Amino acid sequence: MKTLNGKYAVVTGGSKGIGKSVCLTLAKAGANIFILDTDKNQGLVVQDEASRLGVEAFFYEMDVAQESDWIKFNKFLNNHDKIIDILINNAGIYLGKEITDVSISEYQKLISINLTGVFLGIKHLMPLIIKAGKKSKFGSSIVNLSSVAGLVGSQIDPLYSMTKGGITTYTKSMSIYFGNKKYPIRINQVHPGIIETDMGKQVTEARITQNPNLSIEDSYLAGITQTPLGRLGTAQEVANTILFLASDESSFMTGSSLVVDGGLTAQ
Repeated sequence: MKTLNGKYAVVTGGSKGIGKSVCLTLAKAGANIFILDTDKNQGLVVQDEASRLGVEAFFYEMDVAQESDWIKFNKFLNNHDKIIDILINNAGIYLGKEITDVSISEYQKLISINLTGVFLGIKHLMPLIIKAGKKSKFGSSIVNLSSVAGLVGSQIDPLYSMTKGGITTYTKSMSIYFGNKKYPIRINQVHPGIIETDMGKQVTEARITQNPNLSIEDSYLAGITQTPLGRLGTAQEVANTILFLASDESSFMTGSSLVVDGGLTAQ
């Protein structure tokens, strides 16, 4: 069902994992996709896959932590007379290191991508998102990727929790900001649990680093044991939830959180 037919969506970190699934899921729903990522090779692969679904797809090489990149991208969109109906702030990294082993440069990189990147995307695309929202009955949509680590404390990476907790309250605050300004934008967030992606593998590896007696299998099973459904989630399951929030099906939702974690935070 082409629920997003003709709309334009920006997905940060769109070359792999959850981001790739989001790009292809939105494209299947009829949205034209801007794939933003530092990984050009994989980004072009996703561009090709999305194009074959019958929509416009563009890869744009982007470091979300660099304001200059956002300024250039904004100029690119204006030069091509594009407005943005949907912004998915998905780009993020995970350290999974002992606090005492984290260098200041690693810390700053984590903050710059996971938090600053979200702020910059909204800051620089907001005029185009507002313009698109005025043409839509229920406005434009922004979806931020938080995490279960933004709702409860991470057992492995407190710094990751710090960044995702920031996104959690920032999203709520921005929904109030947009409402008070009468901007036609809905902003919501998704909190994935442990997902079968490269980042999910990083969680498994970090658990071993901090508990050297664990085997890879034991560490993987520990993640499953945490999850009442008895398995890890898939990128597609997260993308399906994001599709709902990106579409008019969620027309009366803003400042909301949807948890996709197999029951992990229900305990």
